[in-house]
Amino acid sequence: METSYQRARSLGPCEIYSSSRHTLGFYKCVINTCRYTVPAATVHGQSVHAVFERAIASVVLEIPSLGVGIKDEDTSSPYFVELPSINLQSHLDYLETSGGDEALIHLLQNQHDQSFLDISCRPPWRVLIISQGPTHQRDGLLDFDVIFAVHHSIADGRSTAIFHAKLLDELSCPSARSIQLSNHVLSLPPVRQLTPPLEKVVTFTQSWTFLLGTLFRELGPAWLQKAQTAIPWTGKHITPEPFQTNLRLVVIPAAGAPRVLAKCREHGTTLTPLLHSLVLASLAKCVPTTDAHAFCSSTPIDLRPFTPDSSSGGKHGDLFGVLVTTQTHHFESQEIHKLWDEDDIWTTATNLRGRIKARLETIPKDDIMSMLGWVSDWKKFWLSKIDTPRQTTWEVSNIGSVRGTSNRSRSPVWQICRSVMSQGATIAGAAIGVNVAGAAGGDICITLSWQEGIVETNVVERIALDLRRWFGQLSNGENLAWD
Repeated sequence: METSYQRARSLGPCEIYSSSRHTLGFYKCVINTCRYTVPAATVHGQSVHAVFERAIASVVLEIPSLGVGIKDEDTSSPYFVELPSINLQSHLDYLETSGGDEALIHLLQNQHDQSFLDISCRPPWRVLIISQGPTHQRDGLLDFDVIFAVHHSIADGRSTAIFHAKLLDELSCPSARSIQLSNHVLSLPPVRQLTPPLEKVVTFTQSWTFLLGTLFRELGPAWLQKAQTAIPWTGKHITPEPFQTNLRLVVIPAAGAPRVLAKCREHGTTLTPLLHSLVLASLAKCVPTTDAHAFCSSTPIDLRPFTPDSSSGGKHGDLFGVLVTTQTHHFESQEIHKLWDEDDIWTTATNLRGRIKARLETIPKDDIMSMLGWVSDWKKFWLSKIDTPRQTTWEVSNIGSVRGTSNRSRSPVWQICRSVMSQGATIAGAAIGVNVAGAAGGDICITLSWQEGIVETNVVERIALDLRRWFGQLSNGENLAWD
C-alpha cells in the first residue's frame, strides 16, 4: 500500500507544462555540470564521498524543492508532496574516468535520456560526481565534475546555477545547521516553504487584444488564420522516437572570454544575440536555399528580476524554481540569403539586442506564460503535436555565470572553474538547443543539443565547427573571417 504523504501545493500552470512533458517522455531533465577544484592536501585523509554527501544534505535542507515528490504527474492536477526523509544513496553516484570532455559528453547524453522514477516518493533530481582518479592532479589540485540533473517542474536553468553556488558554499565553509543523516538517509523538517508557482510571484497583466488574439491563434479555425509569409525550416516533424539526445561542446577558454565579451560591448550587444547571429549565419550556409525560406529562434528570459523580493524573504536572484518566459525571433529570406560578412554578424546581433531590450521593458504585460492556465489537458496538447512541424529552429538559453568562489570564506579552497549547462532531446521544442553557461573568471561553455534524426548530424557539426572557429578568432582579438 502506497504511503500517504503531506500535500505541499498544486503545481502551477508553468510547472504542469513541464511535468506533462516528463510523464510523456517529451523532455526529461535539465542539467548543469560544474567543475570543482580543491587542493589535494585539503582533502587528504578524508572520504570525498562523505564530504560531498554532507554538503549536498545541507543544500537539500536549504532548498525545500529538493525534498518534495510529485504526485499524480500523469493527470491534469499534479501536486507536490512533502517527504519525511530521502535516501541520498538513491540520488548520488560517483565515478572515476580519464576520458576528459568526450567521456563527459557521453555521460550527459545518457543522463538526459533517463526519466525520473517513483517521483511520488522520491524527489526528481540526481547528482553524479566524476573524478579523474587519485593519480590525476593539476598544479596540486583535484578536479571533480559534478552533474546536477533535475526535473524541469522544480528547477529551471538558473536554479541549477543556484544549486551549485550553494553547494560551493557548503564545501568551502559548512553551515552550522543541524543535519540528521544516518546510513545515507536524510531526515527532512516537517514544515517547509516551497517557492510559490510563477503565477503567484510575477504579476502578469493582459490586454484584451493580447488575450483574444492568443486564444484565436490557438483555438480559432485554421481557414481564418493569417497565413505566414514563409514557413520556417525546423528540421523534421515532431516524433517521440527515437528519444536519443545528441550533444556537442564548444568552449571559449577563460583567457579569451573577456575579449569576446568586450567585442560584444563594443558593438552594443551581448553574447546571447551574438550567438543567435552566428547560428543564423552558419545555418544559412549549410541548409539548402530551397528549404531555408525562413528561420525562427527563441530566447528564454529569466523572470526573477520581475518578482518582489518579499516573495522569498531575500533577493529575487535566489529563488529556486521555474521562473522563465520566452521570446521568439523570426528571420525571413532576405536576412538569410545574403553574402554574410563580419558587419552582417554584428548588425544582426545588435538589432536582436534591441528587440530583447524592448521585450524586457514590457514584461510582465502580455506575456505568453500568463496564458498557460487556459490549457486544460496538456497530455492531449502534446500528443496533438506529433507529426506536425516544430515552430522553432533553434533556442539560445544563457543562464549566465556561476560564482567561482564561496561568499562565506575569505580564503576560498574549493572553487568552480567552469559550468556546462545542457538540455536533452526536446520532442516538441526547438530543433537545436544552444545552451550557454560560465563560471566567474573561467571558461564559457556552449552545448549544442538535438534529438536523433530531427536534424542531420553534419548540420550541427558544421555549426559547432563554425562557432569554434569564430569564437577562436574573437578570443585572439581577430576579426571574424569566412571560408
